[in-house]
Amino acid sequence: MIDIFGGGPYLLDTGELFAGSLAEFGVCFFHIFLCAGFVFLAKRFFKGPARLAAALLPPFLQFAWVWSVSIRSEAFLALCLAALLTGLVRVLELLPFQPLDYAFFFSALLFPTRHFNNTSAVMGHLWIFWILFCAVYAGAWLCLGTLKGNQFICYFLFVFLSLAMYSYVLFFAVPAPQILGGFPSSALGYTVLAAAVILFFLTAACLLRKHTAEKLRQLNLSGARYRQIENSFFLLSLLILLVFTLLYIPATLMRMQNAFLSLLIPVLCLLFLWAQLPFLNLLVRFALYRDSATFHEWEQQGTAAYHAELDRSLAAVQAMRHDMKNIFFTMGNFVERSEDQEMKDFFWQNIYPYSEKTIRQSELLSQLCQIPTESLRAFFHLKFSQALQQDVSLRFQAKLVPEQFQTGMDIIDLTRVLGILLDNALEETAKLPGGILDVKIAGNEEGCSYVIKNTITEETRQNGIHPGKTSKGAGRGNGLRIVRELLERYPGAVLNSTLQDHIFVQSLNILYPR
Repeated sequence: MIDIFGGGPYLLDTGELFAGSLAEFGVCFFHIFLCAGFVFLAKRFFKGPARLAAALLPPFLQFAWVWSVSIRSEAFLALCLAALLTGLVRVLELLPFQPLDYAFFFSALLFPTRHFNNTSAVMGHLWIFWILFCAVYAGAWLCLGTLKGNQFICYFLFVFLSLAMYSYVLFFAVPAPQILGGFPSSALGYTVLAAAVILFFLTAACLLRKHTAEKLRQLNLSGARYRQIENSFFLLSLLILLVFTLLYIPATLMRMQNAFLSLLIPVLCLLFLWAQLPFLNLLVRFALYRDSATFHEWEQQGTAAYHAELDRSLAAVQAMRHDMKNIFFTMGNFVERSEDQEMKDFFWQNIYPYSEKTIRQSELLSQLCQIPTESLRAFFHLKFSQALQQDVSLRFQAKLVPEQFQTGMDIIDLTRVLGILLDNALEETAKLPGGILDVKIAGNEEGCSYVIKNTITEETRQNGIHPGKTSKGAGRGNGLRIVRELLERYPGAVLNSTLQDHIFVQSLNILYPR
């Protein structure tokens, strides 16, 4: 390597080159460390306007250093690059940066290009990726106090800003000198070109935020659930930077650098960094899918255990109800032996009927607990309560496997159909002193059946039951027509109705969709 600025010897050996590169990196990171320390202390001790004023100090001091070691055009381009990258972070709004955070980020990315002469010879343009990598993660840590739960956002910012930074550097290194010839002065040319590049990337950032910001936040939240996957965002980025840096160094040692190699390796590095995005996205989604499947399996096991315990409890309650019936009947025998007629009348007219009604209602409610769907269970509870209020003799039985049960229809349509059938059955049963309403639900892995049986009057048996015909008056009797219209939407749902002597049977059979 030739040192054209020194006083001799002009040929630098490899050791001096690497030592100079380490010194340049050392100075740069020392400046970043000072800015980070100042921001950290300012956040702790300054508030309000004082904190806002403190945010101006690091950029001012950093620019003063850049100005002192650079020519004017280089200082201007360095200032524009720092402003571009800080503006991109502000537009994307993926991290809750405050003025002090932006001040640190701006200062960390404001560096003189000529300060990295030895470093550019050792690793080409890869050194700007290293500075940006440190600035992004240090800035996020200063802002949030931790990187946990925000690794994906940091990774995405690093990759996107690396693309913007490298494009900016290449633009002013290759086509810009040719374009500047068309301007009256180089100062005007640099200003116009820098403004155009900044405007282009800020517009791209606005479009990116509009279409992907929410998805990125959701992916960040998903990644935060998996510590090992989240840590891979940082480690894979660091590994890619390290690998491509090591790939470039042999060319330096053998003095084989050329323009093509200097361009190719950073481009490949960016491609690998971007290629991580779909891979990590797929990894997070696979983890979510695995956890979802595991949770579903646990849910099924928990539901099965719950219903097994419920069956045991219902069996115990059933035995208790049987004992209670015997106890009240035995009490009735003792009451009958008494000579107190008023007590006898009160017991048989009030206590015994009340106990029977309560036990029967308890039995119905315990059977309802076997229906897995909450909305359907609430629907039957309402209808059965109406039946009990009208003193209708009600029977109910449910034989279901919770893990296999499905509604098979939209729950609103299903409750509308069952509501019409139950209302008709209840209204007919209430007309008969000894009427009985019998409801059964049975299901397996293929489908489910709802069977409603009710006693009918002699008049109904003679006239038959037909859709659209009713004795309720004009404008009534459309229930069965509505049922037919609703069931036409579902090919797997069939309603069979039969009249067996004085019993009307309605069987709604639903096949589960496959």
